[in-house]
Amino acid sequence: MSPELVLEMEGVSRQFGAVRALTNVSFDCRAGEIHALVGENGSGKSTLLGIASGFVDPDLGTVRIGGEELKRDSPALARKLGLAMAYQDGSSVHAEPVKNNLYYAAPPDQRPPFWQRKKWARQVLTEFDLDLELFPDAPTGFLTMAERQLFEVAKALVTHPKVLLLDEPTTALGPDEVEALHRTIVACRHGGVGVVYVSHRLPEVLEVADRITVLRDGQHQGTFDARATTEPELVERIVGRPFEAAFPPPAPTSREPEEVLVVDGLQGQAFGPVSFTLHSGEIVGIAGAEGNGQPQLFDCLAGRVPPRAGRVACDGKELTLISTHEAVGAGIMLLPGNRKEEALMGVLGVKVNATIQSLHRFSRFGVLRRGAERSAVNRLVAELEIRTPSLDQPVEFLSGGNQQKVSVARSFLKEPSVILAYEPSQGVDVGSRFDIYKALRARSDAGAALLVKSSDPIELSGLCDRVLVMSRGTIIEEIPGDELDEVRIVEAIVRGPGMSKAARSPLGVAMPKAPTSGEAR
Repeated sequence: MSPELVLEMEGVSRQFGAVRALTNVSFDCRAGEIHALVGENGSGKSTLLGIASGFVDPDLGTVRIGGEELKRDSPALARKLGLAMAYQDGSSVHAEPVKNNLYYAAPPDQRPPFWQRKKWARQVLTEFDLDLELFPDAPTGFLTMAERQLFEVAKALVTHPKVLLLDEPTTALGPDEVEALHRTIVACRHGGVGVVYVSHRLPEVLEVADRITVLRDGQHQGTFDARATTEPELVERIVGRPFEAAFPPPAPTSREPEEVLVVDGLQGQAFGPVSFTLHSGEIVGIAGAEGNGQPQLFDCLAGRVPPRAGRVACDGKELTLISTHEAVGAGIMLLPGNRKEEALMGVLGVKVNATIQSLHRFSRFGVLRRGAERSAVNRLVAELEIRTPSLDQPVEFLSGGNQQKVSVARSFLKEPSVILAYEPSQGVDVGSRFDIYKALRARSDAGAALLVKSSDPIELSGLCDRVLVMSRGTIIEEIPGDELDEVRIVEAIVRGPGMSKAARSPLGVAMPKAPTSGEAR
């Protein structure tokens, strides 16, 4: 017998004004399976989850939870029928202690006596790998982003659901935390819970999912057996073009590469000594397990933290790197990994965020030439394919991919000699990732030198001209372009000294799979 269908969605359609978010989409999840839902930003994933959870009413179609029809858009009814959802942006009251948020999330008939909340909360958190003495009494707002994300999952599971919806659950998580989350949802699968897993991180999806459904432009592109699907095949289904087109090759050039950035014996907190040279027109990758000095190296080169020893020169000029002002003035621009907190001003518009460091280009005698500024940003919006209703749209209302493109646009307007790109595709959907790769390659073709730190070996092997592997704060190996591939990078990381837990599984955590019945349709 086939496992029970804990979630069924048949012929679901939804339109918002002139935008058709979903068109005749059917989707189901079985008891005891992890069913991944993937697609670009704007493909309809969030709308589908909203309809399943009762927050959005479909124009057409039927939703059944545990065999019973969800006859109206009612989150309370969806929960009563057995659906729970862990929200990407959090649903806790930050001023309330963890124990209270957990207590109120549980069904009334399953809550302990009020005075036993702390003991009960600690037992629940221990079950979900969150056994820290601080947690039960701590205000939820004191938790880190990663802890809040895991706590959202714990709050959803405390309802003992038939089906659990996870919306981008690993966005704020590191490798060890992803492993803890995967252990939890695999335990749910073995316990008969159906899990709908939405993520942009395709290696994680392929490792933990049983089936994968692809949405593109609000339409169902197929449901596939995860064990019979590769990442390139999945990417092609998501974006509608071959995976090989993701990484544009360097443009032919007759000019000789010049030394742009020379780093000699550089040392700082948690890294060094480090020595390497960047040339004009090349993209150099930084690989290595997390915690081996990569962020500290980038902060030092960007002038955010002064070096302890060593020499750095940009375009032949010796630098002290005692300030970001000096680094930017010398032609070094940083694209931070945490764009929301370090790169963008969410309440301000696309144009302001893009030009804030380049206003001198558009001013004459201290007067800003707004027409020239707007024309320059419009060109970059077109080049990077930034989807925004206007240049004045606050960036906090854009998708993650478009926010990252705005961050990239700022560095392009500055026209730096060196771009330090830290995890340039982190939290970005596949289609936006391709646009960013194309834009970065265009900058290198124009003569800039790029240093790219990425935890994705596929990204490094496809985008970069050569890769430097870091371990224990030093460069232990350089992989030339003719040897670059995913396996070669992974082998260099794993062989290196100071191998961390993350390095032992650099592509993610291989989780055990329970047998699934039925073939992919």
